[in-house]
Amino acid sequence: MNSIEKLIYPGKSSRHIFFSGKGGVGKTSMACIIAVKTASAGYRTLLLTTDPAAHIGNVLEKPVTDEASAILEIPNLYAAKIDQKRATEEYKHHILEDARKKFNSETVMAMEEELNSPCTEEMAAFQKFVAFASEDEYEVIVFDTAPTGHTLRLLELPMDWSRQLELKAGVATEISEEDKRQKERFDRVIDRMKDPEISTFAFVMYPEKTPIVEAHRASEELGTLGIRTHLAVANLVIPEEQAATPFFMKRRAMQLKYIDEIRDRFKDAELVTVPMYETEIKGLEVLKRAANEIFG
Repeated sequence: MNSIEKLIYPGKSSRHIFFSGKGGVGKTSMACIIAVKTASAGYRTLLLTTDPAAHIGNVLEKPVTDEASAILEIPNLYAAKIDQKRATEEYKHHILEDARKKFNSETVMAMEEELNSPCTEEMAAFQKFVAFASEDEYEVIVFDTAPTGHTLRLLELPMDWSRQLELKAGVATEISEEDKRQKERFDRVIDRMKDPEISTFAFVMYPEKTPIVEAHRASEELGTLGIRTHLAVANLVIPEEQAATPFFMKRRAMQLKYIDEIRDRFKDAELVTVPMYETEIKGLEVLKRAANEIFG
């Protein structure tokens, strides 16, 4: 395997690949391309989105639900999205149902009020994410994450776990066995995220100043959590053969300058350049062709 193949194919166990970056830079397309590539190589692959916009169905041109379903035209490929509204409702229902068995109505009402916060939605989505990431049936899981800020918040959520446990357990009640098991799953998934033999973090960006700066800042923040960036993707690069007019020659020259900046800012990451295609990256045949052209 070459250095990039080692980042997308399983090593000592499964492989988790996370795509992040500024909104609109092509994370979803790249996640779909990689998932098609690993599935076509024979690895049982789950393509999962935590992005509320959930564009993977549009790119695949296949319906995607919150249950993992097979993409029949490509053996080994499965896709799912996290329905944040449904996940939040299930999460709140579970907590309040448990609370009603333990506490008086006044305490339950206070807990219900506490649960009406953005943190609850994030934790509910993270629980779904952990459930998928804890499954052993997939050799590769590709995560199409929400825009950069949401991704960082998602990864920081386990640090808020103690507060959630206090909320669920109540002042005078011990942590339940189920909560202990959930905490263990959380910790195991986070440990996997920090293991480069298992997890690959990729930032997608246009070769332009703002996306590069934002991706680099987020990469630095991930580093403080013990997670380093392994793959930097420069998307929509004008092919040399298409730079045939003064306008496109200047644009390509500018892009090449910014690609050098990406290379400099992400010294420890592998660099992948993705050409600008004549048509939208959409549909399984286009994804297969792009996967072969970009990754060989």
